[in-house]
Amino acid sequence: MNWDTIVAVLAIVLALGFDFVNGFHDTANAVATVIYTKALRPAIAITMSGILNFAGAVMVGTAVAMVITKIIPRETVSLPVIISVLLAALMWNLITWWYGLPVSSSHCLIGSLFGAGVAANGFNGVSWHELNKVILALLLSPIAGFAVGALLTWIALHFSDEKKNPGSRNEPHPVMMRWLHILSSASVSFTHGSNDGQKTMGIITLILAAHFSHLGYTYDKVPMWVMASAALAIGLGTVIGGWRIIRTVGTKISRERLSHSQGFGASMGTALIILIASRIGAPISTTHTLSSAVAGGTIPVYGASKLNVRTVNLILLAWVMTLPVAATLAAVSYHLLHLLWRS
Repeated sequence: MNWDTIVAVLAIVLALGFDFVNGFHDTANAVATVIYTKALRPAIAITMSGILNFAGAVMVGTAVAMVITKIIPRETVSLPVIISVLLAALMWNLITWWYGLPVSSSHCLIGSLFGAGVAANGFNGVSWHELNKVILALLLSPIAGFAVGALLTWIALHFSDEKKNPGSRNEPHPVMMRWLHILSSASVSFTHGSNDGQKTMGIITLILAAHFSHLGYTYDKVPMWVMASAALAIGLGTVIGGWRIIRTVGTKISRERLSHSQGFGASMGTALIILIASRIGAPISTTHTLSSAVAGGTIPVYGASKLNVRTVNLILLAWVMTLPVAATLAAVSYHLLHLLWRS
């Protein structure tokens, strides 16, 4: 086994490591609302989320993975490029997790792909057509999340009549609303796996096609073992959990405690948007969509004045920073790795 093959295998392990971190970084997307409304105990919520993340990653298809394989042109793909993408995405994911900021792993990955591609081959190192489609989806998903989260919360609020006593558990249909909330949370877990799990599948497919093509691997098909291993990694990461971010989503976006109606509206709205995106091959951000939906759902329950503007501004700042920071980290990583490859 030569040096490049060893590095390629390590790159696959690194990709699965990114998938694992994605799982515990994004656990809050599915479980924060059910934990902080006490619809489910934390251990049960996180275990459910891990199982459904695995299921979503293996059941929905590979349309998103195929998009990921096209952002960097095939003539630009190399081991230094791919490793620098993974290193940059991992670094920014871990930094934002440490500070409890619900930043998008998708933005980390897309920004890193852009930075590494440009560092390797200038502006020809990126497929602009594919990148523009991805960025458009990333921009639209939070807006859709805010609007759909507000709408579904409003519907649930009037169905449960909770508007008469915001935040109260003494609503006319408390058991039904609690179970609808749990169902919507489970749906977020499933759809998160269906979208985010595929991103790692796409990266591993790039590695296999670039270095192991003699074994029959191509850019156009995700092997079953890649699907299973990526699903397992994101599922295990979810079970580990990310309490720092869970606290931010569950308690700091709204100044008032979450209600079942708000949790249902935010989670179900997020799940519907992500499922559509996964089916059409749009790699969007579960984090951005759900955080926006929680913010949108706060308004029909408590009014816009109860949004925690300081937390929302910190999240927005982290969102804005993610693409350029990840791109810069990837470009620097590529140049350092390229020097090592030449020496």
